[in-house]
Amino acid sequence: MPKQVKKKQKKKRSPRFWRRLFGILIALAALGIAAALSLTVLFPVHRCTTDGETRYTINDFSSALGIGTEKMNLFTADKAALARKVHTKLPYVQIVFISRRLPGTLKLTVVDLKPAFAQEQDKVWWLLSERGKLLGTAKSLPKGLMPILGEPLQSPVAGQQARWKNAFTKPADISALLSCLKDSKLWSSVTAVQISTAALPDIVYQDRIRIRLGTASPSNNTTPEAVLQEKMRMAAEVIAEKDKQNPKQRGTLDLSTYGKAYFTADWS
Repeated sequence: MPKQVKKKQKKKRSPRFWRRLFGILIALAALGIAAALSLTVLFPVHRCTTDGETRYTINDFSSALGIGTEKMNLFTADKAALARKVHTKLPYVQIVFISRRLPGTLKLTVVDLKPAFAQEQDKVWWLLSERGKLLGTAKSLPKGLMPILGEPLQSPVAGQQARWKNAFTKPADISALLSCLKDSKLWSSVTAVQISTAALPDIVYQDRIRIRLGTASPSNNTTPEAVLQEKMRMAAEVIAEKDKQNPKQRGTLDLSTYGKAYFTADWS
């Protein structure tokens, strides 16, 4: 006769087991609710602090971030988006690093921009950073800022990059030039920047030598920035040599051709 196979009986769970399992599920649910509350209801952002030298007040930063007017949680707040708000609404801010502090504080480490240039338009002077960011306006030309002449600004708005009407050169190239000029040996003796319609701005040295830069078109696998740096270096070298010969010499220094410098004296 064939052997009968005994069926294994399922072991019944004890009431203690089910109580423990239920307790674990309750604990997990409680943890989930607590986590959800911490990311929504708990830890609201209610203040900010600043570290670093800045022209703006705590109220300025609070307003820019939306503290007190927008619901914001300390842990879910998008720090990159908040930094963009600060840069847009507070133009002088160059760098802002945002960190979290319990229970509801955003700490801002701030570095401000300093104006380097100014351009008069509609009876006010627009202040620009060394890379051409519009920072705001002043009633008169602030001491120590270099004036920009020539083509007018196109719809200037504080916090945005400067653009010029009728300027053929890309705004990025002009911004690169301004930054390069600020770092060059010529900076202390340049008296104006002249925005033109055809190429890069001309630079006026001591109100007596006009430097024509041409374009920042890359050459021999160089970058526009490298082209500008080389032209600034050549300009400083040629002018230093001319000043040795005659410190009052007037004229035009043409650097339109990359790697070449042509000086035309003005004897009038």
